[in-house]
Amino acid sequence: MMRFSLQDAVYVAVGRIAQSELRKIASPVVVEDDNILLGPSNTDPKRHRALRTRYWGIEPAAELNAELARSDGKSICVALPPTVRGLLSFSKICASAAERGRQVFVMALASDVMSAMPQGPDPAEEVYVDVADALRRKPSVSRCSELEIVLAATLWKLWCRRTPVAISRFCASGGALHPRLASLGRYHAGYFPRQTAQGLLLSRFDELLLRQLSSDWIAPVKVFSNGMRAKSGLHAWLSHVGDFFVPKRLLDWSRHTHGRIIECREHPERSSELSRWSFRWREGGEKILDQLPSLQIAPPVTIGGAVAYDADRTWVCRFDVRGTPYVTRLASADGAVGSRRALVAR
Repeated sequence: MMRFSLQDAVYVAVGRIAQSELRKIASPVVVEDDNILLGPSNTDPKRHRALRTRYWGIEPAAELNAELARSDGKSICVALPPTVRGLLSFSKICASAAERGRQVFVMALASDVMSAMPQGPDPAEEVYVDVADALRRKPSVSRCSELEIVLAATLWKLWCRRTPVAISRFCASGGALHPRLASLGRYHAGYFPRQTAQGLLLSRFDELLLRQLSSDWIAPVKVFSNGMRAKSGLHAWLSHVGDFFVPKRLLDWSRHTHGRIIECREHPERSSELSRWSFRWREGGEKILDQLPSLQIAPPVTIGGAVAYDADRTWVCRFDVRGTPYVTRLASADGAVGSRRALVAR
């Protein structure tokens, strides 16, 4: 297997599996092991690290964050998989590189694998990349132009804004040409409650997740396996968020409503978060699938710099004439919509 030898460069692997494989052919290697598709992000590096540490309980990507904080001008070479997570991680790296004047190179993993263009409201299922096989194929390494770095850095800055409209528009405008941007736009919009002519509905992700519940107790591990197997749309979301987010989001729901909509039962003898809890609908709770009576009923969820289900900042998901989801303000949806008070019960 060939070894890469960009002079005075630091290599970045997206994910720990990629890290172990990349270290066989390049050095030094740092890892981006933080799925920044989940939880809060910030353009200020120190603030971002603090937010990520609070979200996960530990600081993920500590090596990478320390490397990005350096100002010695070393080049950065990213072993980039053709994934939405990889795209967002790359944008974060480019934002730091642009600020410090560092060159960025890309080692394209599985460049022959084309991401599927998403159809409908859901992102395309995440691409699986056999990193070891991709590296054995001697992936090409190319230097990013200043324009490419600036565009990627812009994506990161928009992702971190408290106002989610700009990132939604950015992904919509570029999504027709870039399938990963199209998937990122659908992923982002899918966390916000949907506005229809009849009123408010749950976010697309919450609807798909909560439809896995019934009057019988079910553990998150079963929710995850059922969702991946059913190919109902939830499988695409789970390929991006992984299994961790299933118990977290269901716990958010049960605790936020104190069991009035979703009931929770703990099994302390089980160590795994995927089996430690079980959930079911409280009688009548499933009505929330048909209409969201108030933003305050749903637990808020942070995505990038924005917060979905925020009663004070009423962002909603709507659909354009092509059926592409986008985020906008509730109050400015269109003239036919009634007042905010009519749609958001206080």
